[in-house]
Amino acid sequence: MTRGAPLIAAFLLIATLLYPQGKKSKKVKGLEATIEKIEVRRDGDVVLLDGTVKNTGMKPIHGMTLHFEFFAPNKESLTIQNGPIESAFLEPGAEAEFRLQVKYPTRAVELKIEARDKDQRDLELEKNGPYRIE
Repeated sequence: MTRGAPLIAAFLLIATLLYPQGKKSKKVKGLEATIEKIEVRRDGDVVLLDGTVKNTGMKPIHGMTLHFEFFAPNKESLTIQNGPIESAFLEPGAEAEFRLQVKYPTRAVELKIEARDKDQRDLELEKNGPYRIE
C-alpha cells in the first residue's frame, strides 16, 4: 500500500489544481447615470415629473427611458409608468431633462426610478429614490 501512496497523492494534487475554484465573480459595474434633480408633484389626477439625468458612465447611452414605480404608504407597489428623456443620445458627462405627466395612481405617496437603454438593458442609476409625491 505504501508504493501507491505517492501516486495517489500526485493524482489528488493534480485533480485539486484542475478543479474549478468556484464561479468567477462578475465584474462590478460602475454607475451609469445619476438623477441630478427631480420635482415630483401631484396636480389633480396627474403626477408631474420634471428633472435632469446625467450620464456618469464611460459609454454613450442610446434611447434612455425612465421607469417610475409608485408605492402606497405601506410600501406596496401600485404601478410602473415610464417615459423617455428629452435626448435620444446621451454622451458621457452630458445631462438631459425629462418632463413627464402620468396618471396619478390612487394612494401613491412616493416613487422610485429605474433606467433602461434602447435595448431594455437595466442601467445602474444613482439617486433613484424614493421620492415623495408633493
